[in-house]
Amino acid sequence: MREKVDTYTDAVLEECYRMKEEFNAQFNSVKELSDYLKAENKKRKALGWKYVSAARPHDNSQKKN
Repeated sequence: MREKVDTYTDAVLEECYRMKEEFNAQFNSVKELSDYLKAENKKRKALGWKYVSAARPHDNSQKKN
């Protein structure tokens, strides 16, 4: 039996919507949010936090000649 579309909620989406509302309440523009996140990254790097790129390295080992 399928749920009605109008009553179905996704927990992950609900969390995303909640976070979006919090950000909207705290910042008046995307630029303010971006500046805040950049400042937080700078603080954490100064504390020794390490960041890893989410991009996967390109694998040339399977390249055909």
